[in-house]
Amino acid sequence: MIRARGSRKHESGSTEARPRCVALRLIAGFLLLASGCRESRLAQEQVSKSTGPIIIISVDTLRADHLPTYGATGVETPALDALSRDSIVFENAYSQVPLTLPSHASMLTGRLPSELGIRNNLGYRFDPEVPSLPLLLARDRWDTGAAVSAYVLRSETGLGEAFDHYDDQVSGSQGALLGEIQRSGEETVTAALSWIDERPDPRFFFFLHLFDPHAPYEPPEPFASRYSAAPYDGEIAAADAALGRFLAHLRSAGLYDDATILFMSDHGEGLGDHGELQHGIFLYREVIRVPLFLKLPATRLAGTRVETPAALLDVFPTLLEIAGVSGTPEPASRAVSLVDLAEGARPDRRIFSETMYPRIHLGWSDLASLVDDSFHFIAAPRAELYDVRADPAEKHNVIAEQRRVYAALDREMKTFDRSLTPPSAISPEEEAKLSALGYLGGAGPGSGADLPDPKDRIADLERFGRALSLRDSGSPETAIPILREIVDRNPSFADAWTLLAKSYDDSGRLEDAAAAYRRAVDAAPALAAGTMLSLSEVYVKLNRWDEAIAHADLAASMHPAQAALIRSRAFLAKRDAARAEGELQIVIADPATRL
Repeated sequence: MIRARGSRKHESGSTEARPRCVALRLIAGFLLLASGCRESRLAQEQVSKSTGPIIIISVDTLRADHLPTYGATGVETPALDALSRDSIVFENAYSQVPLTLPSHASMLTGRLPSELGIRNNLGYRFDPEVPSLPLLLARDRWDTGAAVSAYVLRSETGLGEAFDHYDDQVSGSQGALLGEIQRSGEETVTAALSWIDERPDPRFFFFLHLFDPHAPYEPPEPFASRYSAAPYDGEIAAADAALGRFLAHLRSAGLYDDATILFMSDHGEGLGDHGELQHGIFLYREVIRVPLFLKLPATRLAGTRVETPAALLDVFPTLLEIAGVSGTPEPASRAVSLVDLAEGARPDRRIFSETMYPRIHLGWSDLASLVDDSFHFIAAPRAELYDVRADPAEKHNVIAEQRRVYAALDREMKTFDRSLTPPSAISPEEEAKLSALGYLGGAGPGSGADLPDPKDRIADLERFGRALSLRDSGSPETAIPILREIVDRNPSFADAWTLLAKSYDDSGRLEDAAAAYRRAVDAAPALAAGTMLSLSEVYVKLNRWDEAIAHADLAASMHPAQAALIRSRAFLAKRDAARAEGELQIVIADPATRL
């Protein structure tokens, strides 16, 4: 979807293919600066009053130690190498959460996930009225635009409403996983440059998001052949090539020298280092340490390398300073200026990160961590402490040797809000509807204090991946017993219940599929909207029309067009032509269904 500020919003929210063609066939059939508005040294200089563009480039799921700038030798990234030479490079920058939506929301606002109320990619919505970089810059008469490459950052998350222009045209096949609903970096760069070239005034803010290094790792040629043994690195190389074209265009357009360009990633990737292949579950450095470069106008401070730990939260006050925006509300987070860090500031702080993913999706304990230039503390049912100088790969837990450090960090951890609030996607009315249909009787994700330590259950995630591969390769019956064992061991593993339901559905065992979907809702009410959509489709196949309509109603807040399509089929089967036609009008009117 491409949108402008103020346009009517709709929630496309489904991992299924867009429904308009189906509908037509049915019709045919029937934050931050201190409150004192301080001016940093940068803000006092002429270069800080930016007359050129401010651009954030985010390459999703990019480990810092897989870039040559940070010492990697297995991949070539000439565009990023050149940008880093013109930039301040932060050696130890950390994400606040290893998930795409909450990480970017924190970066754009200078607020922690708990302060924003966004704890997961699904089930939560960004409040566009929260002071954010695009909102505050727009108020200061900057044009603001974005082009994103992944479904999880689609406009309907609320992010689109914070920008004047938001290009999120991504696609996926029927039944695609979230990570598969994306577009290539080349396509997104083309969309970005189209908007940038239309700007008569170079004083604009743009957010460019590339998804290429995210799983599944399927780089295009020539990178697929060149990196056949390391496809993750091949996707990094492909992203670099797309960014090379973007940066070259800025140079040819005369924008590069005056531009402020911040390059980052939202989080890293496990790649099996601690048993996690991807991200979201653990908080080891491979998933929270991210690349971070800051190119200032006229390449001021180029070549500076900063060892002091930085946070993605720091992006917010830094770019507002450079833009000359002052008097903004002070968030509760502890963000500092990246320029101040480059000029020698050493704030007394530990950088906080969290992940609620294991609790929401798997029924395991959530995790949180604090890191500084010496130690990394991970709060878990079995806590961990690592000496990041002596042991950067975090292989040796030093809690026994560093009891005083552990005690101090544990006390500080208790000052952070780690409560899991209900997702904004579930309203009181929806909760009442869920209860009326017999849901919300289960424990859900429960209290983090008594849940399993993800370290002890990570092997079950590997087995889940094996079941997923079996189902995707056309062997759902073979996947079913594996998934039954997983949910017997992990009764709140919502993703396993969902995959089990899909496998039953593929095998024609519709009643079993419905029962498994219902267990998925009880396991993870935060994910109920998407589950209800799938369950309503099963009830259509079972000719249980009233149940199909009731469950589609519960999916409608997040997936209005898809829910309306299912209701139209049910009303048509009930011979209620007028209501069926009314539902189809909702489908046709939704911008997300336009051809």
